[in-house]
Amino acid sequence: MYVLEHENLLAGFQDKVVTEPITVAAEQELSVGQVFALNTDGNAVAMTKDSVVTEVYGIMADAVATAANETKAAVCYKRGEFNSRKIILPTDSKAVEYKKALSNIGITMRDTIAAIPQTKGEE
Repeated sequence: MYVLEHENLLAGFQDKVVTEPITVAAEQELSVGQVFALNTDGNAVAMTKDSVVTEVYGIMADAVATAANETKAAVCYKRGEFNSRKIILPTDSKAVEYKKALSNIGITMRDTIAAIPQTKGEE
């Protein structure tokens, strides 16, 4: 028997999903589903284990990499229900702290349940 993982970043539609255009700061590599903060210029930057958790601004909807002295336009999620298995948090961070901080800005992290497909004869 095999298990299907829930692959979607979005985990539900009880809350409205809200996106917002952002600018990614220079020398950043942000992935879809990654939490991020804003720097002093208001540009998106990756959070690290040393980041202040309450400064989380949103979740990336685009994968973006920038070079030195280059910024790029992108889109982020600001509100909605998201699959906690697909949210990318900083290495060695405490997920519960991010869950609380994201909840305060309108983002709910949902634990998804892996589906075990039935085969013939198991119905």
